[in-house]
Amino acid sequence: MLSKLDFLQDIIGNTLIRKAIIAFLFILLAFLLKKVVISRLFSIFTRFSSSTGTKSDDYLVDKIPGPIGAFLIITGVYMSLNLFRSDISSPLFFKVVNNFYLAIVVYLIAWLFFVLIESFSLFMQEWSERRQSPVDDQLAIIIRKSLKVLTGVLAVLFLVQNLGYSVSGLVASLGLGGLTVALAAKDTVSNFFGSIIIIVDSPFKVGDWIKTGNVEGVVEEIGFRSTKVRTFEKSLVSVPNFSIANQSVENYSLRDRRRICFSLAIEYRTSVEKIEVALNKVRELISENKNIHDDFFLVNLNRLADSALEIFVYCFAATSVWKEYLEIQEALYLDILRMLDMEGISVAFPSQSLYIEELPHAR
Repeated sequence: MLSKLDFLQDIIGNTLIRKAIIAFLFILLAFLLKKVVISRLFSIFTRFSSSTGTKSDDYLVDKIPGPIGAFLIITGVYMSLNLFRSDISSPLFFKVVNNFYLAIVVYLIAWLFFVLIESFSLFMQEWSERRQSPVDDQLAIIIRKSLKVLTGVLAVLFLVQNLGYSVSGLVASLGLGGLTVALAAKDTVSNFFGSIIIIVDSPFKVGDWIKTGNVEGVVEEIGFRSTKVRTFEKSLVSVPNFSIANQSVENYSLRDRRRICFSLAIEYRTSVEKIEVALNKVRELISENKNIHDDFFLVNLNRLADSALEIFVYCFAATSVWKEYLEIQEALYLDILRMLDMEGISVAFPSQSLYIEELPHAR
């Protein structure tokens, strides 16, 4: 029995084996810490966030354990490897290990900041929904993208600096290509400021039906570089923001009505009395129709055309929805046709009358 204990003592007393055991304990401790931190601590946060009724804190509690848990594991592995620093004679190995650990830590910190930025963006969107402000909603998207780009750039610069490279020297070495980059980025900068103008001026928001230039459709996204518009042919068109900012934009979603305008042609043989009846009847149909605005409309004998008497009808349907507009216009047409039929008034169509006189030799 004593010989077995002496053998075990010899094994534990071996420096390399002792370091291996400690390294294993470091890694085991890292996994235990990850489990305790995530399952215990974050379970408390989860119960708290579920009681708030907001999505931003739910997203934060759900996503933050990822980078924190990965940091604990990678740190445990890194500390375990460092125990063998005196046993491994190759300095290149630990230089690679240190640089790799630094790169992973920078990545995890950037990941953590991305989670915080996304949570902040969700908070701003919920806040804008409560205020019913589309400007705040679009501003949240711009801020989210800007902060993510800034975080990524700072993370790369920090990593490059700490890997032993001079960031200022790197920037200076790019000086010769600075003009080329500036020219290439001109449109990007113009589009970015165009997106700011669109958000601040707010000529439209996501979901609006707009027409700008030759593009007409529903706005799906307002981005850094372009605004995405879904046309009525269901194709997706990306319009540069600086182009939208520098031309007129017609927003059909902001109107509360749609125009109905047409000419009603009746035959020339219709008497003046019946023409007056038709005019008054059409006016009554419009004024009594609850789906048509009665604050302003026109019904007038407008033109003595070649083959018909034309009555001009001008009014507004009380909707901006195309389908509803077509139904209201159709109902008005049918009501007018029924009225004309009841009054014995015929609708004219393009025609010509040909009169043939008796030829001289036929007399």
